[in-house]
Amino acid sequence: MVLKRFVIYKTMSIDILMPALSPTMKEGNLTKWHVKIGDQIKAGDLIAEIETDKATMEIEAVDEGKITDLLFKAGDEGIPVNSAIAILNGDSKKKLEIKNLTKNEKVGSLSKESETLNLSKKIEKKDKVIKKDKNLFASPYARKIAKEKNIDLKSIIGSGPNERIIKRDLELNKNLQTNKNFSDNYTVIEPSSIRKIIAEKTIKTKNEVPHFYLRIDSEVDKLLKLRTLINNQNPKLKISINDILVKALASAQFINPDTNASWVEGKIYKYSSIDVSIAVALNEGLVTPIIKNANTKGIIQISKEIKNLILKAKNGTLSPEEYNGGTISISNLGMYGIKEFSAIINSPQSSILAVGSIQKVPREKNNEVKFVNLLTSTLSADHRVLDGSVAAKLLKDFNDIIENPFQLWLQSNDMEVL
Repeated sequence: MVLKRFVIYKTMSIDILMPALSPTMKEGNLTKWHVKIGDQIKAGDLIAEIETDKATMEIEAVDEGKITDLLFKAGDEGIPVNSAIAILNGDSKKKLEIKNLTKNEKVGSLSKESETLNLSKKIEKKDKVIKKDKNLFASPYARKIAKEKNIDLKSIIGSGPNERIIKRDLELNKNLQTNKNFSDNYTVIEPSSIRKIIAEKTIKTKNEVPHFYLRIDSEVDKLLKLRTLINNQNPKLKISINDILVKALASAQFINPDTNASWVEGKIYKYSSIDVSIAVALNEGLVTPIIKNANTKGIIQISKEIKNLILKAKNGTLSPEEYNGGTISISNLGMYGIKEFSAIINSPQSSILAVGSIQKVPREKNNEVKFVNLLTSTLSADHRVLDGSVAAKLLKDFNDIIENPFQLWLQSNDMEVL
């Protein structure tokens, strides 16, 4: 008798996860699906588009198989990083596991808001909802707080199912009441992903990073003359003041390598490359694309890269490598007529330079009063990494470079333009 052995191969199900495209990204918004249930895909195929804290990105498949489940709809927001958004080669058991996981919470860790919602639901399930009058619904927990705080529930619009009043509605009402000048006429706006990240990051940085500030005034008549010479030689270039300042800041940091460092989890990280982050204001918030190895590049090359990065930022097409990292930042509000300001450090970087507008002011020179062009720059520094003298030397070298920028141009690869 011949025994035949049959081996049955079962295709394992694979979760397609919400990717983490930046260190600060905790959740993303699913803007568009490029596949549907039943589609057969292979590695490299475009699956979906997601909105991150910085830009809109495309997700490509890394495995092959059949799309059996799409766990979120296009337009769903706040999907935590590393949570499943779709399943390849799934079965009914796998789908049930995912559904059970997402039934009362978003996939991933619970936020404080969802904890509150779950608490309200448990209380409502246990005690049932009490109907106070014909049109007023509130959870027992909300009623208990309202009674203790003497809050009129009739003045509150609930955010729960069927406009039911829950705990968070009372907390919002409390916040509004504490501001005596708060207008009754207002619109509640859901912040963008970028704005949420800015809020979270700046609060954390301002609370945890010991900032100190240094300010210097620089005469920039020669810098303005250099810019005019470059642009007159080739009008298509249109070099900006900020282009020269980025190059000058990178050169100053190259002279002061101890400033090219960060404080990360109790240790100091020193970097070999000098990558300057540039603050770019968008309607949704602020992004900081990076000019990498800026000290090795010419002013014209830096100018072209900045223009390209700003265009990508406005179109929402920046790739993660174009905005992740950076060793120092520069923020320029001079175009808005701001004379000077202090910026919050772009953590984990250890410093940021805030640049204001150029002011024409009188100064005494050789017993004679003359008008000069003055630029005020403020360096915010992390005292865990930089001492006052180290940060002061960086700012002083930056000042010396922009007051005599022709040396900067001589070292540039763009000399032939002049």
